[in-house]
Amino acid sequence: MKPALTVVGHAAYDYIFSVERQPGKDESAYIREWGRYYGGGGANIAVGFSSLGGKGILYTAAGRDFARYERHLKKKGVELILKRSNKKTPSAFVFNDSETQKSYFFWGASEEMENMEGIESEYLHIAPCHPSLAMKMAEKAKFFAFEPGQDMRKYDSRHLTYMAEMADIIFCNEKEVAYIRRRVSLKGKNVIVTLGARGSRIYGRNVKINAVKPSRFVDATGAGDAYKAAFWFAFLNGNEMEKCCRFASTFASFVVERMGAQNFPSLQKVMERYARNFDDTLVFRQQ
Repeated sequence: MKPALTVVGHAAYDYIFSVERQPGKDESAYIREWGRYYGGGGANIAVGFSSLGGKGILYTAAGRDFARYERHLKKKGVELILKRSNKKTPSAFVFNDSETQKSYFFWGASEEMENMEGIESEYLHIAPCHPSLAMKMAEKAKFFAFEPGQDMRKYDSRHLTYMAEMADIIFCNEKEVAYIRRRVSLKGKNVIVTLGARGSRIYGRNVKINAVKPSRFVDATGAGDAYKAAFWFAFLNGNEMEKCCRFASTFASFVVERMGAQNFPSLQKVMERYARNFDDTLVFRQQ
């Protein structure tokens, strides 16, 4: 039986631009190349989880121009529970130069999340979304991970405290964990702190997981989402947390090798790269 994971979060079109440099005030810069890709944190995680052999269930808001994306998600084996909207599908605009990445996000149909009712789930990943929907989903989940991400500033102190205290696992970066721990005690919590090219660490355990080197680096968009998708797949197959993080780091290393967030490899390719980087074994009992 396939492991199943419900994901709530954005499904968006990503417009990714490669620029010579990030312009300053009243300046412009040349675009080397650009493209439109499937993205959004919630959708990326659901597709990544399904690509490894799991059953990804995506609960999201769909805009009036979502038909093509919807066909793509179904083709990838993702089960969809959608809130339809007459607004445009959310869009991310990402600008990469040789050293930095800057992004802008248009909510569009995701504004409907505030009015969504939430659904019951056994295992749930709460990707960036509207705080009111995150709260509803958390209340109806048996076991869930919370990822505030880019939408953390939308959470007031009460919402953030509730989510952090109730979550079984928290995913965040260094700035986010510093912000959260000023408001909530993280003692005894399962907190995974992602560090970009420096890897990740398990907060409070003094455990560091090195990043896995890709064959080449092109675009970091979606690498964090790939990490979470793979973590969940390993975790729901019964692996201990440190091994889950190693597997997640390996999976994410493939995504940065091409433009776009959903360039997912087969499980076999991930395991081959895992074996070259880590001296242990993983269990995938449902395969």
